[in-house]
Amino acid sequence: MSAESSINIQLDAYQQLHAKHLTTRRENQRTFIQPLEHLNNDVQNILNVDKDAYENAKEAYHQEYNILKRVITHAASEHETKSVLPLKEIYHRRKDLAERVSTLLAETRLEAAPVETRTFWNGSIAVVYNPITGRAEWKQYWHGGIQSHSSGVHGVYNPSKGIVEWKSAFHTGVGGVYNPLTREVEWKTYFHGGVVGYFDYKKQCVQWIEKWRHGIGLIAWDENANTYLTTSSSGWYDNE
Repeated sequence: MSAESSINIQLDAYQQLHAKHLTTRRENQRTFIQPLEHLNNDVQNILNVDKDAYENAKEAYHQEYNILKRVITHAASEHETKSVLPLKEIYHRRKDLAERVSTLLAETRLEAAPVETRTFWNGSIAVVYNPITGRAEWKQYWHGGIQSHSSGVHGVYNPSKGIVEWKSAFHTGVGGVYNPLTREVEWKTYFHGGVVGYFDYKKQCVQWIEKWRHGIGLIAWDENANTYLTTSSSGWYDNE
C-alpha cells in the first residue's frame, strides 16, 4: 500500500471517529477509546517510517548536490521535486494527522473518566452538562467571574432542605458540595484561588480540588442521581 493511500485510509478513520465523538453522549465515550488507541498507534508507527524516508531522501540529495549545484543545476531541482518534496509532504500530512488523533484520544479519555476537571489561569471557568445532548459545555473568561465586594461566592442546592445555600469569602474562592450521608452542604475556601469538590461514593466522603490563582470547572458522574453533576469556582484574583 502506498503512503498516500494509507494516509487517506487513516484520515477517513479519524474523521468517522471524530464525528461519532461529537454526537455521542458523554457516558458512552468509553467505546471509542480502544479504536482511537489502535489508530493512534498505527499513525505513530507509520509516521516514524515517513520521517526516516524523508530524512534519508533529503540527506542523499544534499550529498549528491552541494549548495552551489543546487543553485545552478537544473538536475538538482528536478531531483528535489521528484525524490524529496513528495516525501516531505507525506511526512507533514501524517504528522498533522498524528496530532489530531492524539488530541481526540486525550479528549475522549477525559470525557470517559468519571471525574474531569479543567483549570484556567487567572480567570474563571464553568461547565454545564446538557442531559438532552449528553455533552458537557465549557465556558471560560479571563480575569472574571462571580464576585461580590472582592469576594468569592458559591451556591449549592440542598435537596434535604429544599433551598439554595450560599457562602462567600473575602479574596477567596469558595466551593460547596452536598453530602448525601450527612444531608448537609460541606464548604471549603481557598485563598486567592479556586476550589471545587464532589462526593466520592467509593470513599463515602467529599473530595476537594484546589488551584492557586485559577478558576476550576469540574464535571463528575453521580451514581446516586445517575447523571452528571457540574460545579465551578471562579476564585478571586487581584490585578497585580
